[in-house]
Amino acid sequence: MIAEENGVRPEPAELVEGRRKFLGQALLLLLAGLSRRLWAQGLPPLRYRALPRPVLVPLADLSAPWRARQFVAEAVTLASAANPNQPIRVTGMVVRTAVGDDRPDRFKAVCVRCPHEGCDVDFVADPSRLPPEVINEIGHAVREPIYVCPCHNSTFNVEDGERLAGPAPRGLYRFRVTGVSDAAVEIAEVEEDVLIFI
Repeated sequence: MIAEENGVRPEPAELVEGRRKFLGQALLLLLAGLSRRLWAQGLPPLRYRALPRPVLVPLADLSAPWRARQFVAEAVTLASAANPNQPIRVTGMVVRTAVGDDRPDRFKAVCVRCPHEGCDVDFVADPSRLPPEVINEIGHAVREPIYVCPCHNSTFNVEDGERLAGPAPRGLYRFRVTGVSDAAVEIAEVEEDVLIFI
């Protein structure tokens, strides 16, 4: 037994070690939470710009999940673009991603131009038809439709246009589905960045 020093009884080594372990784990959790928050704050939020005229896609064309339909939206470049305030046409694809009612969040729309070198991406409804090298680059089995750039095999998630693999520097530019009526899906906004870089 260790003798008392200055009237203070020493703590058992197991208690000291347990306290150190607990404090170390608490510190790691705190740092993980803080870094996640800082990372999320570092990502700029997507900013959308209203289209001069909304695009209306017939609801009947999107009756089943993973049905896609191409559309063309008219837009105007931003004042900060190389060719400011110019009318442009942006080709997009809208997909029904879920069954159920016809809420706007059941539909996702993206610009079909790949942000790598501007090739138009293909909608691949049957992922079993993807070449093995594309699946290997993604790194896991693909069970749902995806977008694939035929030029350099960049791949993108249908749900949100996020990049899965390939040389593209980012995901696909997005449109916002703003409403659904008995007759049509309304797409009335586009991600601002597309109005600078397209």
